[in-house]
Amino acid sequence: MKKRSLIPFAVLAAAAGAGAAVGRKLKTDKAFRRDFDDAVGKGILAAVGKLADKLPEPNFGDISDYESRDFYPGHSEFATSGKRGARWRLGYARRSLVPDDYNQKEYYIAGYLSYPPNIMSGVIDDQAVRVICLDDSSGRGSVVFAVIDCVGISGADIRRIRARLADFAKENNIVSVNISSIHCHSAIDTQGLWGDLPKMLKNNVRAVKDGRYDDIISGRDPEFMENLFEKTADAIKEAFNSMQRGKLTYVRTDAIDFARDKRPPYVWDRDIVRLRFIPDNGSEETVAAFMAAHPTALGAKNTKLSSDYISAMEQEINKAGRNFIFFQGAELAIAQQRDCITEHDGSEGWQEYGRTIGRFLNSIPDERERRVATFINIRNREIFIPADNPILIAAAKTGLVNNTVLHDAKEESGYCFVSEIGYAEIGRELSLALIPGELAPEILLGGAYGAGESFNRTAWEYPPMRDMIPEGRELSVIGLCNDATGYIIPDNDYGSVIAKDHYEEAVSAGRRAGSTVTEAFGELVKSLR
Repeated sequence: MKKRSLIPFAVLAAAAGAGAAVGRKLKTDKAFRRDFDDAVGKGILAAVGKLADKLPEPNFGDISDYESRDFYPGHSEFATSGKRGARWRLGYARRSLVPDDYNQKEYYIAGYLSYPPNIMSGVIDDQAVRVICLDDSSGRGSVVFAVIDCVGISGADIRRIRARLADFAKENNIVSVNISSIHCHSAIDTQGLWGDLPKMLKNNVRAVKDGRYDDIISGRDPEFMENLFEKTADAIKEAFNSMQRGKLTYVRTDAIDFARDKRPPYVWDRDIVRLRFIPDNGSEETVAAFMAAHPTALGAKNTKLSSDYISAMEQEINKAGRNFIFFQGAELAIAQQRDCITEHDGSEGWQEYGRTIGRFLNSIPDERERRVATFINIRNREIFIPADNPILIAAAKTGLVNNTVLHDAKEESGYCFVSEIGYAEIGRELSLALIPGELAPEILLGGAYGAGESFNRTAWEYPPMRDMIPEGRELSVIGLCNDATGYIIPDNDYGSVIAKDHYEEAVSAGRRAGSTVTEAFGELVKSLR
């Protein structure tokens, strides 16, 4: 073999040897692996950031000029008890969102990035919006909670729904309108990321550059979204108009093992909360369930519409003659735990799972319920989340998502997201944190990594949200509420997008989303009393 032939061979051999050595090092030295992942991840994000900087920008405003619109602050004062003789009033409504023309038109199934995109090919069960309207008969105003079967819905779109209700809400003293999603990965796209990505990018970069903002396309179908806005607004009106007097009961239980955490430090909310409204006139009861588990069971290649296990839960609740509404909790990496299934009927596992939980909720004996004192309090606050993640900045610049982005000179990226958080109390015991994304359960419950274990080798300096509320109260989360800003992770464990168990960082507002939301929640609660 000639010498000049040996040179490239030697280089390759040396590289292979070095690569093997690095591989051994990565396997044996966690610190080296973390540093390696961190460096590579930062390099990837820096490259994405440079690309994002070159993209033409749509009409983002400036934070100094921001004017709040279609935002509901909630009650001006918090009650500590109900009025003598007061009764709860609750109204319920439900609307199907399935388009009539799904066989003639392309709709994208949201939840998994794939190419070609997942085009809807059929319907397994319904995609719906469900609404409850609550009033404590105090004269302080009614409170609305609506939940949409979808992967998420932006604050910008939620405010479009509120705008349609402005006159109705003012005339009827509705003081709070809150809209969340179940985070279903098998329903029609409501955020925009799950369409034909190459086609969208090619079209939108040109459209934004030319100022043709009406020509921006995404996975969101404009007619479908218009229908969603209208039906949600109509359902809210129906829920208000159908309010009846009755009593409200509350159960919190961990008697069923329904969830597991896929991401360290393996903390999850083991509780299911059931609220049950029993009308005085003997008409249909309404059950509200609060729990955390991802509806992702149909998988990345699925093309059929379904609201996953929530639909099966609803079917069981309906069998008992009750209306149903579901609230997703702190479900950052929380998956279904199907060991709880009690009856195997030959259907899909996610259907058996949903029916199991539905039957469980129906079976809770009356003596376990607590009567809910007749008062409700709610307060919301707008927040500005630093846009540290260039992936989402690029998505916003190219019109793939329509979250509200503002220029913010204080931020390194130059941008922030407009969002909101909220805090509610229903009676003397149940409190709710209204969170605009997918919250890490350790932020709610405690158990976050310390400086010795976290990716960034720093401490998480905040108490659990459950410790921020008044003593004697029990806190649950309504996730993806009034916005969908991605994963909300403790800052100290916000790691590399390529590191094991750190996928969520790629779809987060950024490394300070956790502290921003946590601080804002704590300050909001503290300001109320």
